[in-house]
Amino acid sequence: MNLTAFMDRVLEIINQAIQKAPEVLLTFLVGYIVIKVVRAALSGVLGYSRANKAMKGIILSVANIALWVFLLAAVLQQIGLSQISLALSGTVAIGTLAIAVGSSSMVADLVAGVFLAQDTDFNSGDYVKIGDVEGVVERMDARKVRLRDKNGQLHVYPNSFLDKTQWTLVRRKKDDN
Repeated sequence: MNLTAFMDRVLEIINQAIQKAPEVLLTFLVGYIVIKVVRAALSGVLGYSRANKAMKGIILSVANIALWVFLLAAVLQQIGLSQISLALSGTVAIGTLAIAVGSSSMVADLVAGVFLAQDTDFNSGDYVKIGDVEGVVERMDARKVRLRDKNGQLHVYPNSFLDKTQWTLVRRKKDDN
């Protein structure tokens, strides 16, 4: 493609964009409103969840980026730049897949946490040995167990690790003697 043909194509795209300006502006305006509504709804739902502030921020950011990319893809599609639009949509799909793969360990931790919480031999306040570390189970949550050793160091273990590892109950918490 020579420079003249390239410039002709660019001018053709600009001309199409100008002709479709009212439609593109309407799409952008409606998309902007939809993004605001979805963000407000998602923020409201997350406000009632038990997720920590950082997790809520991450979820809102990912949703915001995805919504804006989809809006940009829709606008580019209307202008006639469908290949760029498809590339953007593919990027979001790959990013979503990466997040899903990355969250598989989180799901494993959650499932292991449910089973660990049901185990009568592992509770907060118990003195346990995990590998070479002995200490008091300070706290258990959906994803992690926190063990405080005799030197005061805090050891944090993912629940899925404890599900696959041998641990020993040395003694139950003091009020259960």
